Amino acid sequence: MENHKLGAAILQISTEERAVNYQWEKDADKLDKNISIICMDDIQKMKDNGWTFKTNMPLCEGMTLALHPFIHKCYIDITSAEDEIFKDKLDCLGKVSKLLGVKIFEAKAIFIEEKHRDLDASGNINYKAVKVDASYRKEEEEKYAKTYSRKESFSGEFTQMGYEKAKQLIKQYKLNDLDYIVEQRNPEDGSKLSAQEVKVQLTKELNSLTECAFSLNILKGVFTLNTNIKQTIATQKTVILETKLIF
Repeated sequence: MENHKLGAAILQISTEERAVNYQWEKDADKLDKNISIICMDDIQKMKDNGWTFKTNMPLCEGMTLALHPFIHKCYIDITSAEDEIFKDKLDCLGKVSKLLGVKIFEAKAIFIEEKHRDLDASGNINYKAVKVDASYRKEEEEKYAKTYSRKESFSGEFTQMGYEKAKQLIKQYKLNDLDYIVEQRNPEDGSKLSAQEVKVQLTKELNSLTECAFSLNILKGVFTLNTNIKQTIATQKTVILETKLIF
């Protein structure tokens, strides 16, 4: 694999021949530049160089992998990326809250909307809002609220070291929604925040990755994508995390 493709947002595992020859296919130049086509030999070389892969199944040709947005040198199966990213982000929020001296931390995921992607004749991605009936919306709302929710109590210990660690985690996990809270919890400030409710975007990183991977459809017939992958990369969801912090 070429050095400039290391760390690509999306890896598509293909045959050794296809990983080289795909670039001469019609419309190959329209493929998202953040996608790298690799073979199993490339995977082994990456492992030898310290890369890790979090997948529910053994790595194989046909798999689509996404660069983990928060963990260094790590790829995840695109079909399980939603669960991986959401849980990692929720865990981070809990850790940050504890480090900032929170006594009570509550969080619940809220499903907002769903859109489907398609390609026009020029290879541009278009979005169409999905009109969902009441039963489907209720099912989605209950699924996210149940799967990604948390209620925790802490002692409220707050130190300068904890404050600095919280800032590092917020930067690593791109939790810009918490910037205001961090500023208001500055240990050097005499009047610190005692309670706050904030909404955090859960789907920003996931949607960026699936949008990138969706351009694989430009080369239909070149790459074989299974039904699960096709559905995953054709879907864009908006899910937020409603949080309540009491210090």
